[in-house]
Amino acid sequence: MLDQDKILSFLQTAGPSIPSKVAKIISTDILFASAHLSDLASQKKVKISSLKIGGTPLYYLPGQEEKLYHFAQGNINPKDFAVLELLKNEKVLREQDLELLPRVALRSLKDFALPFNVTLNNQTELFWQFYLISEEERNQLVQQILHKDTTPLANIIPSSPVLPEEPPKIIEPTPPEPQPEHPLLEKKQPKEKPHKKRIPITDTFIEDIEDHFKKLKIIIEQKETIRKNAELNLIVKVPSSIGQMKYYCKAKNKQRCDEKDLSSAYMEAQIKKLPLLFLYTNEIHKKAQEMLESGAFENAIIKKIE
Repeated sequence: MLDQDKILSFLQTAGPSIPSKVAKIISTDILFASAHLSDLASQKKVKISSLKIGGTPLYYLPGQEEKLYHFAQGNINPKDFAVLELLKNEKVLREQDLELLPRVALRSLKDFALPFNVTLNNQTELFWQFYLISEEERNQLVQQILHKDTTPLANIIPSSPVLPEEPPKIIEPTPPEPQPEHPLLEKKQPKEKPHKKRIPITDTFIEDIEDHFKKLKIIIEQKETIRKNAELNLIVKVPSSIGQMKYYCKAKNKQRCDEKDLSSAYMEAQIKKLPLLFLYTNEIHKKAQEMLESGAFENAIIKKIE
């Protein structure tokens, strides 16, 4: 029997496994076992988990996804496992109902938490489903979560836009027949309204940020204005004792930044795989301050612009 056939037979019997165990079955070292497993994965005969066992992924056959769950406890951190247990029990979770830490955890549980979008009344929301439930069960649970809305399930289209309603037909009125002009009446000329010139709004906020960065010798690599004089997204290089450090920067010109502002910026930084530099102009809400003190935002610098 060929080595790859032996590996497939072993996985069929033993379930998800790691290269060191596979190496013993085919009497070789881990390097050659890993090469065989990678080749089988490229042939789509074997799948590879995101979950790591001592830094090594699991290799398993299509259809053995259910067995992955047995490896979760003890191989992911307890906080993430608690979120996984919540998802397993609830089966479907609504992103907007979750705090920051569960949102971050779900994004790391790629084997077990599957994201999907639900579009309803022209608004798209992100949901998460436990990986073992069916599409039919998922849709029923979404309908229960949205039970206050009387729209039938057929109008909830996961990962698809809702088609716009047909615009109302406009019936043009029949123009009146032209009347002969009276010789004694003067023909009135229509008056033209003067056009008001639009005065361009100067974005002073971005100028303030650029001046602030110049003083601190911070280099701006990318910048995007989300709202003039209100919100900016930037990629910056911050000088440090070990060289320049790259940050995702969110700058907010707002009377009071709350925990949603911080959570949203932190998530954006996580997606870009960069630490967060959050700049604000006035105040931080008390609840947001409590989240900062709790250590919820790792690798984040929160700073007021003086």
